Amino acid sequence: MKMTGEQFRRLQQRLSDPLLTALTIMMAILMFVVAPLQAVGVLAAHHFGIAFALLLLAAVFMVSGSAIAVAAILLAIMLTGVATTLRLQQPSIIDIYLDASAWLIAGVTLGVVVFRAVFARGRVTVHRIVGAVQFYLDIALIFVALFCFVALAVPDAFVGLEVRNNLALVDKLIYFSFMTLTSVGYGDITPLHPFARSLADIEAIIGQLYPATLLARLVTLELEHRRAT
Repeated sequence: MKMTGEQFRRLQQRLSDPLLTALTIMMAILMFVVAPLQAVGVLAAHHFGIAFALLLLAAVFMVSGSAIAVAAILLAIMLTGVATTLRLQQPSIIDIYLDASAWLIAGVTLGVVVFRAVFARGRVTVHRIVGAVQFYLDIALIFVALFCFVALAVPDAFVGLEVRNNLALVDKLIYFSFMTLTSVGYGDITPLHPFARSLADIEAIIGQLYPATLLARLVTLELEHRRAT
């Protein structure tokens, strides 16, 4: 039975909020489970990452309904697949560039999709609040990619971060990105290059402003919804 456009829109409206929670769970698993497993040498974790990426593709399609967003996520998956294939054949610095490009594309795409869904007009549900967490993770992912590009271009841009062609670099960059975003700053990894410091400053500022901005926007949306009903 062929689904009509109206039926798809109804299905999308019913599933979009729960899928925000699903996206958040998938992203958390990729960043906090798959990446550490890769760092300790469990190469099969990369295949789990690709499997999650395929689920991510379906979720993005249902939440956004945008062919551009789906194409961008698909491109990120393809870049990750190419990087994995090249790494298994003959590791090189190209693998990291491909992975960083995939992270940047996925982070920006997910950020736009989730932002539009979370901060759209309407009732503020638990799923939308969880989706706000997903947007926070997307910010960190974008900066992981940007930090990686700086580290690749300038090998001494960070103290405590040795750039090698191995998957441990990903785990270290995720760690540094979240330490910067949350303004924890343990000091074991320190930016030295002006570009690295500038990116760290921007991420730290976003990390401080985001909770207050998020709370204000969600409260405003809820009040508008109550007045409308």
